[in-house]
Formats: sequence, C-alpha cells, structure tokens
Amino acid sequence: MGGRVAGVGRPAPPPSAAMETVEVSAAMEESEPAAEGQALGDLFEYKLKERVTIRKNQSALVPILQTDVLADKVSLWNESLGNTHPLRALWLKNASSLTLDGGSFSVLDENTFAGEGLLEAIRPSERRLLSYATDLGLVVDSKTESQQENVTRVFIRHGSMVTTRELKEKKTYVVRNEDTTDRSLVIEHPARPEYKLASDAPTPEEKASGLYRFRVQVGAKQTERLVVNEVKPFYTEYTIGDVTEDQVTLFLRQRWIDANVEKALRRIVEQKSVLGNLDTQLKSNRTAIDQIFADQSRLRENMKALKGSAEEKVLLQRYTRQLDEEETQLEGLRNKVKDTETRRDNANAELARMIEELDIDTTL
Repeated sequence: MGGRVAGVGRPAPPPSAAMETVEVSAAMEESEPAAEGQALGDLFEYKLKERVTIRKNQSALVPILQTDVLADKVSLWNESLGNTHPLRALWLKNASSLTLDGGSFSVLDENTFAGEGLLEAIRPSERRLLSYATDLGLVVDSKTESQQENVTRVFIRHGSMVTTRELKEKKTYVVRNEDTTDRSLVIEHPARPEYKLASDAPTPEEKASGLYRFRVQVGAKQTERLVVNEVKPFYTEYTIGDVTEDQVTLFLRQRWIDANVEKALRRIVEQKSVLGNLDTQLKSNRTAIDQIFADQSRLRENMKALKGSAEEKVLLQRYTRQLDEEETQLEGLRNKVKDTETRRDNANAELARMIEELDIDTTL
C-alpha cells in the first residue's frame, strides 16, 4: 500500500494517546516543506528555502521533506532473532528523487500510534524493511532435515574423473495466524555461499546480502508452510591412470558409476594390466641377463686361476663351451628385451591415448 512520510529538522516524540483522533493527513497538508534536497556524490544536503528566525528560549519544527513513498505492511521473521513472534514491518521503497535521511520514525495506523523504530538513510529507488513492533498474532516455527545423497554426476576428461555428491537440506517453516485478519509474512532465510536453492525450491521475492526473503500469505486463523530445499555439492577427483580393478568394483557396488562408466574404466584397467605384464617380462629378462653376466664373470675368473694346472685343458674347453652357450642365451634375451620394450612403449602410448580420449559427462 502507499504511504507518506514527513521529515523534520529534529525527530519528534511518539504521538500520545490524545493524538489518536488528530487528522494526520490534514496536518501534513498544512505543513509545506521548507527545504530543497540535493545530492553531493555519496552525500546529500537539504537547503532551507527561506531563513528561519528562532527567538530566545524558543524552538521550532521545520518541515524538511514531504513526499509519497511506496510501502507494504508486512510481518518480518528471522530465526536468528530467537523469537517465535515476527516483527511488524513496512517494506518501503523510496519512490522520490531525494534521499530520506536516517533517524527515528513513528508509524500511525489509521491515525493510531502503532510503533516506532530507527532507519538509515534511504536513497532514491532503494527498498528497505523497517520493523517497528512485535506481531503477536503470528507464530513461526522451523525444522531442518539433512540427507546425504549418492553420486549424482560423473565427469571424466583429460585423465581425471570428478564425482559429485549432494547434501540435501530441507527447512520447513510453519506459520500460524492466530489473529482475525490476514497477514503477509516475509521470512528471511540465510543464503549460504556453499549451498544453492534446489530446483523445486520456491522463488524468493528478494535476495539481499547473506539472505533470501520469501513472502508467505497467511489467512486469518490459518496455518501455512514454506519448504525451502537446498543442496550442497561435494566433489571428489580421481586420476584415471591410478584407478584399480578393486576401485571400479567398489564404485559400481556403491552406485557411484553406471554401466557405461564401468565399461570405460575396465578398458583402462585392462590396458594397464597389459602394460604391467610387459613390465614384468622386461624385468625378468633383464634379471636373467644380469645373472648370465655374473656367471660369465665367475667363469673368466676360474679360467685365470687354471693356468699351469693339470686340469687346465679340460676345464678350459668346458668353460669355453659354457661361455659360448651363454652368449647365445644373451643374444636371445637382448632381442626379447628389445621387442618387449617396443611392445611396452606401444602399450603405454595406447594407454595414454585411451585416457586422453575418454570424455564422459553423465548424470546418474
């Protein structure tokens, strides 16, 4: 609903009971503003149109600003205040071209004093909630429930797998109107940076710094509920090249992946197994070569020690034949090593290609 405010040089005291019958609108019409407003960057000023003379031991109230503003009469509830009863408030928008100075304000409802409060300066077109009294006709209660969800999304790209889980939080506000008149209630719900409103959450009427404002209409003697669902995502990152067979089985058992992701990961694991077998073969062949080198060194030392002995001729023939056989073995092992190294490099390149080309984005 529309409202009207009158600014003065200094705040006036709250109206007394005797003022309840005064025609406020008529009094405002008789008080013409005696000043002009002007913006000065982030500041503003009011200049008196005419000089004001105040005699000794006297005082004066000088009308500064008189203008229409837009205002909704609402009730305002914030859980952090620790009270089940909301506050009566005005959702005011400065529709004028002038800044409304801060200070105390009084609210008259049908020429009856309804409450008072403090306000900060309100710039043109700015919207502000101004509370001024307790609304004993409304009672608000809230309940929070949390639920951990399984993985909802799997994203694989450039060798990394990121799984997304969600913590769902449901907050229910129960509003009881024990009065005989309807109410428009504004509920301030905290806007936490790590949470976001779920797709089925109601649309807030306004988002301010650190909070959402939801409006709930409550009929006389009625009860209404506002349910706000929020989700908090959790991300876990895995390196595809490090994923094992046991992990794939665990992911599948916990339903963190679907059949398509399982198939892709098992292909990677199988290729890693091929590469692992080639590494094992390569290590075995190199160990055999090292053993032959050690045995040949032993034989040569024995041959040196035989010079001048009776068994020199027989043993030299034997050692020479053995060295020749080991040289043949060495040649075969070297060829195996070379071939295995080539196959391993190819398998490693294929694994790198498979990992890099794996691109999956799926919702479970």
